[in-house]
Amino acid sequence: MSEEYEKKLYWGCYPSSKQYLGAEKADLYCSCTVKTLSQKFTDEEMDSISAESGEKQLEAFNFASKLCSDKLNLN
Repeated sequence: MSEEYEKKLYWGCYPSSKQYLGAEKADLYCSCTVKTLSQKFTDEEMDSISAESGEKQLEAFNFASKLCSDKLNLN
């Protein structure tokens, strides 16, 4: 995934996560999630998945959320 796309994803994640996790944990969580998704998907694949229903998006992206939550002990 391109650096530009990663930045967009990060800034889509950080503000809402910050409300629940605080600034430091939100930064770690969002950085981890973006890097994890970036290793698996290209920009084009992300665009394609993002055009799907919310349920399909959750199915595709949930592994990254879970991995990073577990890694940071956020459960």
